[in-house]
Amino acid sequence: MTIKLKVYSDYTCPYCYLAETAIKRAVEGKDVKMEWKPFELHPFPSDRKAIKEWSADWETSVLPHARELGRTIHTPDLPALPYTGLAHQGFIYAKEQGKDQLYSQLVFSAFFEKGKDIEKKDVLAEIAMEAGLDRSGFLNAISSEEFKGKLIIEQREAKENNITAAPTIVIGERVLKGLYPQASIEKAIRCTIRDQKMQFCEGDECQ
Repeated sequence: MTIKLKVYSDYTCPYCYLAETAIKRAVEGKDVKMEWKPFELHPFPSDRKAIKEWSADWETSVLPHARELGRTIHTPDLPALPYTGLAHQGFIYAKEQGKDQLYSQLVFSAFFEKGKDIEKKDVLAEIAMEAGLDRSGFLNAISSEEFKGKLIIEQREAKENNITAAPTIVIGERVLKGLYPQASIEKAIRCTIRDQKMQFCEGDECQ
């Protein structure tokens, strides 16, 4: 029985970057179909959030989670968070080419490990080529009204599904908002399987 798992994520969210590891470990060896969904936390023309505003959460929350998951993460040396609309349009293009998961990994790595400005088209084009995408086709896509429209449709769908935060993981009827540990994601998968089989859970197994 295949379980559908959706992840709403933004490329400038450190918890989304870290959640990627927890989710992949949780679904390993399981019959789970994963779908990553673009979710802009600060779409243009909203005010840019200064990188320095992260400082408090970075030391007390982000870095401890990163150490626990064994992930490398750095504060990007940029004055403010880049807009991610173009990166998400690139994701939609990559998804149509079957390269979405690799593309997303590389965008996260470019921002949180290498400190690159993922708002710039040339930076995104380099990432796209590393993911095995055609540079010209990619640049045409992220510059087109067609893919801008596709992102708007994704944004509308997220709003209709009451998605208000990133990361948000949707597993069956269960919605996990924020960075959840691997064990909690695995538990939600088990409970969703039982829901679909119409089985009762024992004790507090599915609470």
